[in-house]
Amino acid sequence: MVADQIKGGADVIQLREKGRRKRECLELGMAVRRMTRKSDVLFIVNDDVDLALILDADGVHLGQDDIPIQHARPLLKDKIVGISTHSLDQVREAVDAGADYVGIGPIFETKTKADTQPVVGIDMLRRLNALCPIPYVAIGGITADNLGSVVRAGCRRAAVVSDIVLARDVVEQCRRLKGMLL
Repeated sequence: MVADQIKGGADVIQLREKGRRKRECLELGMAVRRMTRKSDVLFIVNDDVDLALILDADGVHLGQDDIPIQHARPLLKDKIVGISTHSLDQVREAVDAGADYVGIGPIFETKTKADTQPVVGIDMLRRLNALCPIPYVAIGGITADNLGSVVRAGCRRAAVVSDIVLARDVVEQCRRLKGMLL
């Protein structure tokens, strides 16, 4: 599946395996890291600074309940650190703390996470255009059917999960989505 995502043009692959044990994540992460390194695609580990370091990932994506960036940054040095945000205040805090990018959402309803925050909506993306000095990624419920509204709001980065992993043709779906973002 990851190889097909890369073949379809995915710029970033995130290891996000909440239901797996650490050892399983390590084994999967090693395989994904080999693929991303070979293809020159960014590799980000979700939530787990230790695993990101062990896998020599390009970075880590931290949630609001994870290790704060001021504790993660010294360990990760020049690695990418992204933060999930759900409000303008959280975006400002992440920027002030030194995040390299923020994920903002959920933009739409999503079934990928069980413990989602309230939908922040497309208008949040419009506001970030003027306010956010670092890259931001639309997250939560993004599909080919609603990606156009994300782009019209000025956002050119989106995290897509279900619409890719459930696609009949992952390569083609990734190409389609990437073409919409350009």
